[in-house]
Amino acid sequence: MKSLLRIIVLLLVSISAYSQGICDMTAANGIEVGNFDATVVACVGQQVDVKDLSGGTNIKYVFGYSGQAISALPGIPAKDGPNADWAFAQPANYIVLQYGKKNGKDMYACKVVTVRATNKPDVSYEACNNSILRLTIRDTPANNYTSYRIKWSDGSIVNVPVATVLPYTIQKSFPAAPTQNVLVEGFGSTLTSCPAATPMTIIMDRGDMFPRIEKIDLNEAGTEATITLEGNPDAEYNIFSRSIDQQGNLANPLPNKVKAGTFKMPVTDKTKSQCFLVARLGTVCSEYSNEVCTMPFKLEASDDDNKLTWNGFTVGRVPKTAAYTNINQSETKIIRSEDGTTTSTTFNNVSSPFLDDAADCNKKYCYTLSTKVTSSYAGYTGSTYIETAVVSQTQCIDRKTIVPDALTETVASVNDNNTVKIDFRDNSNWKLDIEKYRLHQLDNSSFEKIDSIPSTASKNFLDGSVDASKESYCYAIDFIDKCGSTSALSPSFCTIFLSEASKNELVWTDRPPFGDTGIDTFEVESYDEHTGAISTVISLAATQLKYIPNLSKFEEEAKFRIKTTGSDGTISYSNIYTMPVSVKLLLPDAFTPNNDGWNDNLEVKGTFRRIANFDFQIYNRWGNPVFSSDNPLRTWDGSFQGTSAPVDTYTYKIYAKLFDGTEVNKTGRFLLIR
Repeated sequence: MKSLLRIIVLLLVSISAYSQGICDMTAANGIEVGNFDATVVACVGQQVDVKDLSGGTNIKYVFGYSGQAISALPGIPAKDGPNADWAFAQPANYIVLQYGKKNGKDMYACKVVTVRATNKPDVSYEACNNSILRLTIRDTPANNYTSYRIKWSDGSIVNVPVATVLPYTIQKSFPAAPTQNVLVEGFGSTLTSCPAATPMTIIMDRGDMFPRIEKIDLNEAGTEATITLEGNPDAEYNIFSRSIDQQGNLANPLPNKVKAGTFKMPVTDKTKSQCFLVARLGTVCSEYSNEVCTMPFKLEASDDDNKLTWNGFTVGRVPKTAAYTNINQSETKIIRSEDGTTTSTTFNNVSSPFLDDAADCNKKYCYTLSTKVTSSYAGYTGSTYIETAVVSQTQCIDRKTIVPDALTETVASVNDNNTVKIDFRDNSNWKLDIEKYRLHQLDNSSFEKIDSIPSTASKNFLDGSVDASKESYCYAIDFIDKCGSTSALSPSFCTIFLSEASKNELVWTDRPPFGDTGIDTFEVESYDEHTGAISTVISLAATQLKYIPNLSKFEEEAKFRIKTTGSDGTISYSNIYTMPVSVKLLLPDAFTPNNDGWNDNLEVKGTFRRIANFDFQIYNRWGNPVFSSDNPLRTWDGSFQGTSAPVDTYTYKIYAKLFDGTEVNKTGRFLLIR
């Protein structure tokens, strides 16, 4: 009986393959359709002959083609044509593929050959209640007999007339018994070399053709289950689907029906187990399959290990099942494959959670859970168990794609030489060893890596490639751990750029120099011209971005910088900005050289430190010079050629050339009074 079931399964697989791929191609696909004659039915070990009818060239035959792609054909064993033969060693339905060339095109053709183990007809049946048996002689290529005979275990015989149209179904009731022996024979077959049919022993509480789910396989996305169903090949089954946390209900089957073989079902929530069963209701014998649930799992990194978590199958009744299914045993194993290689490792008898501490975190791995579930169900004999393979989706993990959280405690500050110092603290709380930190600088709209340091170095960078007196520079920091994972970039942080917007008005940028801290205050600081000491001029709110300083206390130049304080007390400094002080040269309107100790000398007042060249000339009313000096500190005592100059109105000219090339000219009059 098990051999017959294998034949049925192979038939379904063959038909599936036949209806797809190469065997489904027509002239519309740009090929030539081949043609050949072949033995339709044969016995195990009997020669199957094929003969070309296409007229093509370079013909080959694949005996037992199973749906491979055209590109795979050169690697599949084949026999050269145009005619060939083959003997199959196992009963099944096989596809014979012919391929070659014709009219300059590729040529293909397929035919199905049935190979029998014995001269027994192809039958299906239902059995239930230890007393009812419903038997069908099927309408298949294997049943090429002219007549049939059925011998029941009670000795009665049924002769099926010649020319009976298949399928032929008959039902019989017996006194209750656990098994019945039934012999079905076919007569008039052209195959006389097949062994004679032998009686079938049928278990009467369900039979070998009762529905049972033998495998359930999730796709990689976890959104679809491929179900392998064994059962009566002629039966159509209702299918039921539910989430594991929903109550099963046999009153609400899905609208579609399924037959034995493989079929696909959607999974409504890939994070939960989805349960499936099939049933045939309202026939001679109501039949229920085992209820089988998918087993999704969660794959995640745990430090430098890989962690798998799932809800396993518990021994006992499946929760909330409508058709009773009792799990007797479950064994789960994990298959781990290394991406890009044929290397795989199996971990047997595992339970959730499972920590793979043998994985190399620098490699990509793929994991699959495979569980063998042994169960009894639906009121059938408790000592008879069904084994079902439950295969999870395959999930892969590449530690390099895991992005640790960014560090956020950073600060950029401008040095006196206009280079930038970046200090940071690693507050990412990342548990794995960090190999290096990397500094990125904003270039247009993206960050480009400009430097890196090992994790053992001091937590700072120095960017000496910039001139922070010209513009603001923005940065971000990330790190790479020992597994190759690169963290998210830190929040961007920028230097404060101080400049002059209009005459004597300081302005500065407001992009925070801190990673995760806002600006609390700005302080304008100035430098003493003589000592270099720094003092605070004014403290401003974070919204104030300009200030007009008082330059009266400066003689040559005024130097300023901005001290920025974050809300957590972190401090950053801007570039130093120098404001040149305008040269002021003043002369009084009158002076009294009478030796009374008050205003006895004519003195130029002003700021002189920026003066490179100086010339001071005084003229009397007739335009004759009476005093000259190239030293702005020299004064005139009101004398000329050893005598006191008369009381009168005098004119003067002052010329000064500054170190930056600027020239200052000043003229005027003053009164000499005695």
